Amino acid sequence: KYLLRIANTSIDISDGLIVDLKKMINKQNLSFQINEKKIPTSNKLAKLIKTKKLKKINLISNGDDYQILFTASVSKTRIISKIAKSLGIKISKIGKITSNACKSQIIDQKGKKIAIKEKGYFHNF
Repeated sequence: KYLLRIANTSIDISDGLIVDLKKMINKQNLSFQINEKKIPTSNKLAKLIKTKKLKKINLISNGDDYQILFTASVSKTRIISKIAKSLGIKISKIGKITSNACKSQIIDQKGKKIAIKEKGYFHNF
């Protein structure tokens, strides 16, 4: 019920972060900029990434995350933080939506653009 008051758009991440983000902004002439380091991972996944020397970016679009991805106005930042704290819910700001004049991109921890091979699961009907 709180999300209805603050979100402009939302989607569940079941097919993968990138593909579901693209679905969410579909036909709105918008782009996105995501910061890889701000994408949350579980402790187990973080440990696996470190021990197996995996790339986090290759794991974020495997799907079945079942998290809610939403956009909200920057002016709602304080309200979002307050709601998250009162409900004990972790909310991570991972990027921003930009005009379509900008190309969608993911920025790595060193500030460089990342090319993504695996964007998520695509349903074929």
